[in-house]
Amino acid sequence: MSNPSKAKGTAGETELLRAFELAGFPAMRTAPSQTHDITLVGDHTDPLDVLATRPDRGEWLLTVRLEDFVNLYRDSTRQAHVEVKRHARFAHHAIFTSKFGRL
Repeated sequence: MSNPSKAKGTAGETELLRAFELAGFPAMRTAPSQTHDITLVGDHTDPLDVLATRPDRGEWLLTVRLEDFVNLYRDSTRQAHVEVKRHARFAHHAIFTSKFGRL
């Protein structure tokens, strides 16, 4: 691929796709015209919007809306650790909003 940034993005998508599949979540890559890169196969009536980010050679982090997290976690008995940071702007917010609309 002649565009190093595109190649890096494609490699990241492939890595995350494999991670989802290894975890038992059937997933597929989407068409370039979509607002997202990967779809986890399931009920499409109310999809969960997720922003996956990772620094070079770092750990994947998944960002979701608060209401989506609450709905997913509602019946869990698992303990959660939540760190709170509040700033005027985060790059994650800009990326998430540009891809999925509202925050």
